[in-house]
Amino acid sequence: MTESTVGKRGFEPSKITIYVKNRGIVLEESSMALVNKDTGLIMAMGNEAEEAMDAPPTPAVAVNALRRGIVAYFTLSSNMFRFYLHRALGYDHSFVKRLIGISIKKPRIAVCVPEELTEVEAKAFSEAFYQAGAKTVYLSSMPLETAVTSLGEQCSVFVGITWSGKEKERFCINENCPHRIF
Repeated sequence: MTESTVGKRGFEPSKITIYVKNRGIVLEESSMALVNKDTGLIMAMGNEAEEAMDAPPTPAVAVNALRRGIVAYFTLSSNMFRFYLHRALGYDHSFVKRLIGISIKKPRIAVCVPEELTEVEAKAFSEAFYQAGAKTVYLSSMPLETAVTSLGEQCSVFVGITWSGKEKERFCINENCPHRIF
C-alpha cells in the first residue's frame, strides 16, 4: 500500500453517507484511513483520520480507500465499509455476544455509485460490501435520495458514495440523468 496524496497534492477523499430505513442519515464519513506502515494495521478511519492528517504518528501513512469515488484499495475499503455499517446499524461487538455466537442480521444494501463504472469497478464495490456483511447488494447510479424512494421496499440500508473533485457529485447531478440499476 502506497502513501496517498491528499488535498493540494492529489486525490481528495470520497464522502460516504449511510441512510438507514426509518432512521434517516446516520453516518457521514470520509474514505481516508491512517495505516501503520510497519504493521499494516488501521489506526484511524474517516473524519478522525482526516483530522489526524496534519500531524500523523511517525509510522502512519494516509491512505485513501476510494479514489474519485471508486474502490482503490479493496481490503481497506471492505474493512472500512464493515466498520461504518456496524456503526450505522448500532451493532454491539461485546466479547460475550461473540462468545455465545449471537448472529448479526445481514442487511440488504443499495449503493449509489458513479454511473460510469466499468464492470470491474462495479464488481469491486459489490464484493467489498458482501465482505462487509451485506446479504444483498444493489448498485445504483441514482442519487441517494432517489434510491431511498425507489428501492425502499427492497433495501434497509442505503450508501451514497460522492466525490467532490471536478464535478460536485459523481453520480447524477441533473434531473435528465438516466437512472439504471446494474
